[in-house]
Amino acid sequence: MPFDEFTTKIQCDSDSHFKNKFYTVFLFKNAEGSLVIDDQEFDMKPLKFFFINYNQVYHFKDFLSSKGDVLMFTKSFYNYVYTGNKMIKSDTALNDVAPYLLLSEESTTDLFQTFEELKHEYSKNKLLRKEIICLLLKVFVLKYIRNSNKKNRIDRSVDHKKEIVEKFSYLVNQHYKDLKTTSKYAEKLNLSANYLNALIKESLDISAGQMIKNRVILEAQRLLLHTTLTVTEISYELGFNDNSHFGKYFKSATKYSPNEYRILKTKDSYNDI
Repeated sequence: MPFDEFTTKIQCDSDSHFKNKFYTVFLFKNAEGSLVIDDQEFDMKPLKFFFINYNQVYHFKDFLSSKGDVLMFTKSFYNYVYTGNKMIKSDTALNDVAPYLLLSEESTTDLFQTFEELKHEYSKNKLLRKEIICLLLKVFVLKYIRNSNKKNRIDRSVDHKKEIVEKFSYLVNQHYKDLKTTSKYAEKLNLSANYLNALIKESLDISAGQMIKNRVILEAQRLLLHTTLTVTEISYELGFNDNSHFGKYFKSATKYSPNEYRILKTKDSYNDI
């Protein structure tokens, strides 16, 4: 949909924070202000694309009217047509997409052409409409990845080890609130905890336990920055039995207590205004 229609529907203002339950791509043709995704702030510029993943929290800062389009789609629709290529599945191709893409003249023509085809097909009501939109969407996403500054990180080889890493990453996103030890995930994957940890360390250069902790801390930061929940409420939301345990867990990762982190980041936000 057009960006101005999108902002009207969500009642967008500087105090509105949104949490994605689908993929969102913003395509700005003219823009002013900035877009904050989780705790990272990005300038809004003409011909700049933004990609927001599932469960990410975002809000607009110093926002003025912009021209552009918004593309929103779910995992199930992206996987509506399965091609047999694992790199095109939503939990593979879209697992680590760059948050933004500043277009060159060449990539602008390429991506906008595909996007215009998507819009054109979406406006129709013809035979095989869903299938065609799904395939065009896959082409658009792959072109986005190819033109992004993370393109060189794409590993085209898909082997058994990589599948395990992907399954582990998926499970962490599903169960980080109730499962916080490597052994619990290893049981689900029918592996030993030592082998899973070695495999994650080899592939991602962090331990499996650290990856689990990073996901918990990320969600804690989102809740501290983008909600009015108390620290106690957040601790229970994230599966901790008591506030003290959550506080120690959070401080070991950030060097700040949850309250200190919330106050510090809130001050930083006000200082930027």
